[in-house]
Amino acid sequence: MRSNQTACRPILNTVNNLVCKDGIWRHATEGQGLEYSDGLQEEAGLRQTLDEADDLSWNSPEFGPPYNSWAQEYHLSTLRANLLRGLKLPGSARVLEIGAGCGAVTRYLGDTGCRVDAVEGGGTRAGLARERCAGLDQVSIIHANFHQLNLPDHHYDLALFIGVLEYAQRFAPADLSAREAVLQMLRKAMGALSPRGQVIIAIENRLGAKYLTGWPEDHLGTSWPGIAGYPATESVQEGIRTFDRPEWESLFTELDLKCRFFYPLPDYKLPKAVISDSGVDAPGVDSIWGRHVSVNRTPVAPPPVPARFQQNALYRSGLFSACADSFGIVLANTDEALEGVMPYDWIVFEDSTMGVDQGISLTRGAGAVRPFPDRGSPGEVVSLPRGEPLFQYWLRCAAASRDRQSFLRLLFEQLSSAIRAGNLSPACALLVDDAGEILAEPFPWPGAKSGESRGGAYGWAETVLDQFFCLAQADLESLPKMGEWEGKGGVKQGVLDQLKRDLEHQIDSPGRLTFSAIYWASATEEFSEKRKCVMLCPLEGTQSLVFALPEPVDSEMSLRFDPSDHDLETSTQTVVVEALRASAGRDESGVDLMPALTGGEIGLTHQLRIVTQGDEVLLEIQGNDPWLVIDLAPFGLPAGIVFKWVEVRLRWGVNDSTVKPL
Repeated sequence: MRSNQTACRPILNTVNNLVCKDGIWRHATEGQGLEYSDGLQEEAGLRQTLDEADDLSWNSPEFGPPYNSWAQEYHLSTLRANLLRGLKLPGSARVLEIGAGCGAVTRYLGDTGCRVDAVEGGGTRAGLARERCAGLDQVSIIHANFHQLNLPDHHYDLALFIGVLEYAQRFAPADLSAREAVLQMLRKAMGALSPRGQVIIAIENRLGAKYLTGWPEDHLGTSWPGIAGYPATESVQEGIRTFDRPEWESLFTELDLKCRFFYPLPDYKLPKAVISDSGVDAPGVDSIWGRHVSVNRTPVAPPPVPARFQQNALYRSGLFSACADSFGIVLANTDEALEGVMPYDWIVFEDSTMGVDQGISLTRGAGAVRPFPDRGSPGEVVSLPRGEPLFQYWLRCAAASRDRQSFLRLLFEQLSSAIRAGNLSPACALLVDDAGEILAEPFPWPGAKSGESRGGAYGWAETVLDQFFCLAQADLESLPKMGEWEGKGGVKQGVLDQLKRDLEHQIDSPGRLTFSAIYWASATEEFSEKRKCVMLCPLEGTQSLVFALPEPVDSEMSLRFDPSDHDLETSTQTVVVEALRASAGRDESGVDLMPALTGGEIGLTHQLRIVTQGDEVLLEIQGNDPWLVIDLAPFGLPAGIVFKWVEVRLRWGVNDSTVKPL
């Protein structure tokens, strides 16, 4: 465990008799806190993680997944900070944080230069927060019951209640209702703020889409108590309740406070995106809420109901702001104090766990997306197409389709049309127009890169289907007819079988198309269809083919390249190989395989001849199944190196007079 540094004297100490022990401030005589804990085992695990970490910063890679429990994820995940990252908050703000937990948000505030008094009622949690904030001299951890603290008048710029006000009644003085307890806490906090100070609230929505679906209430673990208005039953006598938007607006009116709402997705606990009130009808917003749907945060299994169906229906009906699962709320005494606090219509945050190091955002009223965060450079500005996410559209069609064949036909026609148009965008980026046609322009989803499909056109289609059925599994299984349709596996295979026949027909029919292929095998194996990656390739112009190999290839293996895997119906076809490269990942430098073509290191060729003309390498195709083999061993590659990508750039039509128009 780290030694306790000299603790920062809290602003709260000006009106409270606090003493510091082990880096934590407490009442000198009372030492009063709250009994709230995740359990001894969970807290011991958190302490061990913090003790062993070299980097305690809010976005430390040491606190990434995998997690052993929900408590670990909640208290360690870097996603916690996303709740505040999209807000324009005062620089070097003086912050009063009520309910600091184990210090995830506290650490973010401290790392951004804020002076923080973090109040936590649980003794063990306060200790963990102090450990998480080690090295931040401007952060004070106070172990106390907020209700029993005196607050200095007009000293703070921000007051935070993140996941706190739902417990207001439980820890308030006796005989206060939940509403009265919330009013008391907010009045107390507002009195401690400077004239332009702000309160930030994060809390579940009583009428959230997931609760309307019947999913368990996050705190009580049972369905419907919030929807029923928290009646005075044994299950809700724990002093826990949330509020809907009209109830919050009524509270703020009584306090004469101005408010701005925003909506963290899937919820405030681990936000991956946020939408502001101004962004509810902004371009691209349905692509965001259509992707970030409700999450069950209780150990109780959710009811077997189509949650995604219902959520999408509510949001498409204009009820997003009323039925979002969580609220973020900013309060102030005046509208002026709230001006510009939410400069974005929406943000999709980067996801380091998925290798995405740049998010995207739509500035309020803008027509194009920009990188988020802005790291000092303008970054790429991308136009924003208007359309509905493909998966969302398919899900609606699944519910409306009368039979398996009609649904299968829909999927096939859309995928086939996209392939013919060369629109192999990542599944997460695909949009459809009002007529259900896939748009040529994809949604600029963070980390989505066109061309990164496995196995070419067919493999791309298989990937899209796999992702759809994985995403929508629970909702599709709630449809009784899926069983009659042989389930999702039967639908998927039916689509793929039809698509394969269609692609083969394209090759055999008039047109200028072929298949290019990469095979791989060890020294003791024959090349076979089992180890083959195929891409559809137009027979004109420059074509960049990216083969995503479904299994790794090492330095002891050989690669076979077929520029055309089908009969070109011409005596001779010439194609220039502009690039040939193998790599372990799309962003890796990889190994240049072109020297094998120019240095005579080709192991075997069939129905083609390699010709060097100046700096160009030409392949003269002389049959219906040309290929060449590259042995990787002579390259002297390091042991253990593996390749999962092969990139080829071909230029067709060099000797176009020899090509018979098809």
